[in-house]
Amino acid sequence: MRRCLLILGSLAALGGCAEREVERPNVVFIVCDTLRADRTSTYGHERETTPNLDALAARGTVFDRAFAMSSWTLPSMSMLMTGEVKSLADPSILPDHIHIAESFLDAGYDTAAVVANPILNGRLGYDRGIESFVVDSAQQMSWRAAEVVEQGLEWVDGREDGDQPFFLWLHPVDPHHPYEPEAGPRFGALDESGTYRAAQSALAREAEEDPDAMLGGALDEDDWAQVAQIRNLYDSEVFEFDLALGALVGALEQRGVLESTIIVVTSDHGEGLMERPSLRDLKHPEDEVADLYRRHGLMLHDEQVRIPLVFAGPGVPGGARRREWVQHIDVVPTLHGLCNLPVKRPQSGQPMFEVDPTERAPLFAVCSRSRSVTVDQRWRLHLPKEFRRVRFGIQPELYDLEADPDERHSVDDPVRIEEMTKLIRAWEQAHAPVSLGGALDQSTIDTLRSLGYGGEVERKNLPPESDR
Repeated sequence: MRRCLLILGSLAALGGCAEREVERPNVVFIVCDTLRADRTSTYGHERETTPNLDALAARGTVFDRAFAMSSWTLPSMSMLMTGEVKSLADPSILPDHIHIAESFLDAGYDTAAVVANPILNGRLGYDRGIESFVVDSAQQMSWRAAEVVEQGLEWVDGREDGDQPFFLWLHPVDPHHPYEPEAGPRFGALDESGTYRAAQSALAREAEEDPDAMLGGALDEDDWAQVAQIRNLYDSEVFEFDLALGALVGALEQRGVLESTIIVVTSDHGEGLMERPSLRDLKHPEDEVADLYRRHGLMLHDEQVRIPLVFAGPGVPGGARRREWVQHIDVVPTLHGLCNLPVKRPQSGQPMFEVDPTERAPLFAVCSRSRSVTVDQRWRLHLPKEFRRVRFGIQPELYDLEADPDERHSVDDPVRIEEMTKLIRAWEQAHAPVSLGGALDQSTIDTLRSLGYGGEVERKNLPPESDR
């Protein structure tokens, strides 16, 4: 069996560096759908929503400023799982991109995936390189995180060669909408009066610019009580995911493989929890507080793209928190480095434990309605698609994240906006997909609609009107 030399970083328990030869590490790659970083206690949420993730983080390294490259699942996951950039929010694994599981399979690993999000299916290439690929086939998200973990452990136990290293991708969907925690609301009232006041002020400003606003700028205490309940349900689902994570770590320890397993916990994107005005060109569902944005996929603000990222296991510094800004495409080269896998083609991202943390490129993100770029870990520009600017008069928005981390007050700086617009245009051209993975078929479109998606799909990925 091929062996690789892993350099263990500054482990808290050792107080220095240790070097030892180990078997090729297993990898458990956990992508919790729709988990935004700031609703975890690991990232400072005052509710204890993730005690098991906290414990895992204490054994490993937390990246405090990690970002998805899209705000909805398909384009985000395609970049996360390949480490490749594409400037169109294409939903599939592109033909010329390499799924990370393919690298592990070629290196002699057993590979498997248990995926509770039915849109991450084989038709779009998400099963490439995976020997045992199990996906929820229903047009709804019916598997709880505990079921995903249970199925993953069954596969680990059922492998023919228990000595062979494995790569296991687990994709639970707690806390994706609808928020229906199995045990009901877990937490009591939380004082989020600051968020309430900010939402009130933002709605008032929006009403001045948009006289047809449904609330006319009003957001009373009854409205906010409804919002608070929604946020509580979301946090409760985060807690249920964390319970499943704790069960997984405990089960790996019982099986004697925890110390030889790298565990990665991240998310595909965040979630809007009604703290921001909705898009002017978005129709509002009748069952929600009008004019406040809930869910994901149509914006690229921090709550939509900032995600947790925790590594633990062989080769990972213990008890560390890293402050540099990283993104999804950095995960694949990092795992290649930790597991000593050969790189088959140049990768867009950077191995996070091997690169000077001060040398970080601008961060880009895409969705069907806009693009964004963040430079100097401070300035973020949201650039609307041209049809939105022409049809709805929506203009670019520039934010100073140091002074305004919640992106509430746009900055009037035409020179900087022009410079950053040029950055986005150049990036779009440099990373335009050479060949698309193909237009979505009607079955996938139906599944997306059943899950509440609609305008997230870019027009180039839709079949002709006559075929829909």
